[in-house]
Amino acid sequence: MPDSENGALGGLLAAQLTAERVKLWRTTLFASLALVAIIGLVVPNHHPHFVYDAKPLFWPVFGLVLGLALVLLAKRVIQPIIKRPEDHYGDL
Repeated sequence: MPDSENGALGGLLAAQLTAERVKLWRTTLFASLALVAIIGLVVPNHHPHFVYDAKPLFWPVFGLVLGLALVLLAKRVIQPIIKRPEDHYGDL
């Protein structure tokens, strides 16, 4: 098991990380997302209570947009509030 400055597990994960594996995982992720979107289009919603519930792919798009909005909020608003200088805790 390779050791590195990241520890035993970090060294093992860094050794396993290759460009081919990253490309394989990325392709698998996007293929599974596309499959879920296609299933969402084919399988009808059960008893839509509101108008937007009957729209295909409303909730996945809604979740994606709000998730991205939360990331941007955290990056632009919250990070400057909680950010500390690099040597805030002194030398450890």
